[in-house]
Amino acid sequence: MIETRRLILRLLTEQDEHEVVAWRNLSDVINSLFSYKGITINEHRQWYTNYLKDDKRIEFVIIKKEDDQKIGTIGLSGIDYKNQTAEYGVLLGEKQERGKGYAKEASSAIIDYAFFELNLFKIKLKVFADNIEALNMYRKLGFEEEGTLRREMYKNGVFKDITLMAILKDEWVKEDV
Repeated sequence: MIETRRLILRLLTEQDEHEVVAWRNLSDVINSLFSYKGITINEHRQWYTNYLKDDKRIEFVIIKKEDDQKIGTIGLSGIDYKNQTAEYGVLLGEKQERGKGYAKEASSAIIDYAFFELNLFKIKLKVFADNIEALNMYRKLGFEEEGTLRREMYKNGVFKDITLMAILKDEWVKEDV
């Protein structure tokens, strides 16, 4: 478990399945992810079974301390302990909780965890190049653009660019969020 000023990041459990499935089926979430459709409860259960066997992935549920409300997920995947890298992702599913700084606060905590608990050196991410809100948050966290995969993915009737970003341990400056 990881705690911040306003949040608790707790390891994902099977009891979180209903919230995760509901969030993953929101149209704006589907549009921001690299998947093409929502998920069923059975698809999530199959994913969760595989997740439990995957020692290269760690997923947390983001919970508000003030009311114990689950508001999203955050995690690291493709963890490579030899090369000290991982890919990071965050999903804020509760629409009414967006724009309040929770994603940035949770992200700051997971980056700190990755660098100082898991001893990773590089955290990377992929994001649609037109997702300006996410790009701005990642830049504020210290992520640098490393490149663009031009017209990499066909989504919603158009080919979309994907921006690659990363932050290195020696660049990380944790803010009090």
